[in-house]
Amino acid sequence: MKIELAVSCVWFQRRLCFQLSSVLQQIGDRPEIVVNVAYPPQNGSPTTEEVCSYFSNLCRFQTGLQLKETMVEGDDIKFRGIVRNRQLAESDADWILFADVDMVYAPDFFEDLAKQLTGPFKDETRCLSASRTSLAKDFCKDFFNKGHGSTVPYPCEIADVAQTIADWPRYKERTRNVGAGYFQLANVQNLRNNHGGLYWKPDARRDPSWGYRSDRQFRRMLGGISSIETKPQYHLNHERDSEEGQHVEVQR
Repeated sequence: MKIELAVSCVWFQRRLCFQLSSVLQQIGDRPEIVVNVAYPPQNGSPTTEEVCSYFSNLCRFQTGLQLKETMVEGDDIKFRGIVRNRQLAESDADWILFADVDMVYAPDFFEDLAKQLTGPFKDETRCLSASRTSLAKDFCKDFFNKGHGSTVPYPCEIADVAQTIADWPRYKERTRNVGAGYFQLANVQNLRNNHGGLYWKPDARRDPSWGYRSDRQFRRMLGGISSIETKPQYHLNHERDSEEGQHVEVQR
């Protein structure tokens, strides 16, 4: 089985290092894992290109682990539906997990997920959704902006990353599986056979800039959501446009 993790990175290069470290550190009888990172050119410090190059080199030494890059020019990166359409079109995986770039996964996350996708969920055609643990916002902001972010030479692999952040203060457990954009898992063959191989239909209304209308359209297209219980996944909390009153463009 092959699972593709599809994310977008704009100003989140430090958190991307945490996410990719957690994928590198998966254990057990894990499936093939592909990480597809979409990004605009020359964004951030380090740039996403530099982060991907660093982790692609590490992936070479791990069987069944691959990092793909989807370069997105112009304003298309602002529209999640457009970006995810491209990632889906390029996927050769059995299942695709559309996720946010600020998520970190427990070491046995993908082993457990693969067992469920070849077991009780093997015939599921709805959008699969899962809960997450969201970590304390101020702690995360200070860690990445003032502490670790200002002292560590990124890009880098974070040692024992899931165990490290498991001890961080928590904001809340998100237990109501509403199918949010941080975890939308779908069967690729079903998407191609029955839904035109699309995440977002081009004749549907576009997302507003940095909006998530396409997530709701995706869930409705698949007939709603089905909840799946996963091993822990952690949200590295951060600044939000709605709180700052503007689109945030700071290195995170």
